[in-house]
Amino acid sequence: MKQLFDSFKSTSLDVLPNLKERYGLLLRHDLVSVKLMQKEGQILLEFTVTDKDHYSFDNKIIVKSLSLNSAADSVFSSTVSIFENGRLLVEELPPTTLAKLADLFDESSAAAIINYAQQG
Repeated sequence: MKQLFDSFKSTSLDVLPNLKERYGLLLRHDLVSVKLMQKEGQILLEFTVTDKDHYSFDNKIIVKSLSLNSAADSVFSSTVSIFENGRLLVEELPPTTLAKLADLFDESSAAAIINYAQQG
């Protein structure tokens, strides 16, 4: 994994390269960026996808709050650095939780991840 450095204060962190390294082809193919953001005590996940539904060159930005889900609350903290939360998102958050929290995986991959977890 590429190292996420905690050498300065930041409120936004691009984690798409790290997610691609970990999940590869399971991720949506239309992802342009995935950013973890911390602001005012909230942890947000902002992802941008190409707007192919409207045959446009514009991108569609989707923001999901990670602080609304109890599974995410037990992992993320607004009191630690965004780099630590980024590391938790990429390296420690189970793929099943990530599949339920955000639409980062394509539909068939998300269903396979969740079904696999339910069988085991």
